[in-house]
Order: sequence, then C-alpha cells, then structure tokens
Amino acid sequence: MFSYAARLVAIVTLVAGVWQIVLGLVISTGYLDPDLVSRFTTVSSLSEGLDEGLYWIMFAVALGTLAEIGLAVRKRRE
Repeated sequence: MFSYAARLVAIVTLVAGVWQIVLGLVISTGYLDPDLVSRFTTVSSLSEGLDEGLYWIMFAVALGTLAEIGLAVRKRRE
C-alpha cells in the first residue's frame, strides 16, 4: 500500500516540478507577464522557480525509484 501511495506522490510531484519549469520558461520568453510569477508560485524570481522545479523533479525521481524497488521486492516475495 505504501509503495502505491509513494508512486502516486512521485507522479504528482513530477508534474508539479515540470509545471514549475514550464511556467518559468514561458514567463522568461515574454509570452506571459512576469508579475504572474507571484500569482502561480511562491518564489520571488524566475531563477528560483526553475531551481525549485528541478528540486521537485529530483525528489520525484528518487521517490519513484524507491517505490519501484518496493514494488519489485513485494512481487518477488509473493
């Protein structure tokens, strides 16, 4: 049960991290107003938003890896 929950949290975190990076890149290219950063995120600058998105993605990959290891061990025991 924990492995499935960890997998779900990893997927949601991965999507949130990708969203953070895409939003930062779209705003940096000038398609959207830079004042929208404060509306959609909690960061104070675009570079912080990109860094935070990368951290979220790294956390999601680590958690997803642990969840997959847990599921593989569980299947092997059954």
